[in-house]
Amino acid sequence: MAEAILEKIPAEKRWEIATKTFTGASVGYGQVLLGIVGKDRSIEIGVKMSGKWGKTFIPMIKKAFKIPVEDAVGAANVAAVAAVLSMGPEMEGKRIEETEKRVVDRVTKCPFWERAKEFGVTAQYDCVPSCLAWSEEGLKAINPKLTFKITKALPCGDPYCELVCELKE
Repeated sequence: MAEAILEKIPAEKRWEIATKTFTGASVGYGQVLLGIVGKDRSIEIGVKMSGKWGKTFIPMIKKAFKIPVEDAVGAANVAAVAAVLSMGPEMEGKRIEETEKRVVDRVTKCPFWERAKEFGVTAQYDCVPSCLAWSEEGLKAINPKLTFKITKALPCGDPYCELVCELKE
């Protein structure tokens, strides 16, 4: 019975709904956690959870799609693909710098930030530590010479998140 209904929903729409559900649940969970344990402890827990997720998910995407990660370009590509696959088609951005040793991406529309806006919680929502942990741990797992930093962030009032992936000697 449900199969007949699901078959009528295009795969792209199902993906959009699933990823909005995931990002919404994550933002909602974070807000509940914030209310129970406070800001510092909720960030600590979020960082640990996100770090574990990135350490598992990013290498899985690298392996599944056989994406080379010998340089910063390959690593940034794996991270970008993993981000879109986990957060959905709503994610938007562009690459503004690309060399073998350094890549800078700008995210202009982040599904987590979109959910925070929808829920009216932008004043207390800080996804930067968790995003950083997800990316750092995931990239380290695929190439320990990689570093990752966030130099600008939507939750900090910037017009985009700026993500820098570098290959260190």
